[in-house]
Amino acid sequence: MMPRLIRVAILSMVLSLPTPQLVGEEKVKETSFYPLQVGTTWHYRRGESKFTVRVVKHEKVGDVPCALLESKCDGKVGGREHLAVKDNGVYRYDVSSLFKSDKPRLKTKEGEVFHTQTLKPPMLVLKLPPKKGDDWKIVSQGEVEVFRGSFKVDEEQEIAVPAGKFKAFRVVARDVEGTALSPAPVITSFYAEGVGMVKQLIEIGDAKTEIVLEKFEAAGK
Repeated sequence: MMPRLIRVAILSMVLSLPTPQLVGEEKVKETSFYPLQVGTTWHYRRGESKFTVRVVKHEKVGDVPCALLESKCDGKVGGREHLAVKDNGVYRYDVSSLFKSDKPRLKTKEGEVFHTQTLKPPMLVLKLPPKKGDDWKIVSQGEVEVFRGSFKVDEEQEIAVPAGKFKAFRVVARDVEGTALSPAPVITSFYAEGVGMVKQLIEIGDAKTEIVLEKFEAAGK
């Protein structure tokens, strides 16, 4: 199972989601700040541990075409989420994590049980296009809890990670609730055009955890 803080970084939670319908001719909208083509893969490192996030397919959640992303650590899927791009931003429609239950909602090929929590309304992850000074609040109701937080975009800056140097917008999320952590973490994410998230810093009190991009694989490459 993925480390606890990595699950927080993608806000992996629990409980039920209706089975999504496959997208027909409708396509998932795209943004260069969060590439969502099938096959797009991010390789991250957190301390000594490594994990990947990959766009595995496009499918509908309700009537909205979404990209399904899976997070893997040591070859095992530890989290899932559906993302969609609208004209004003990138939205998270649900989050999933491994969960023990005698009434499994969804099983992987390996027999692992996943429970998914639908977010109503969907959670705005990143305003588009990113612009210094943009801020917003989220209040998204899940089946068992409410997700809250305040986001703000800082100016674009150059940062260096193992994958290279990038100009990235710094997005700070404060007063984040729904992560099962106390005190509420401050999550700072860096988004670079053409790549997506290249770095994330999770601060819980005096404890800090850094996630950095080691490699980015664009779809079809």
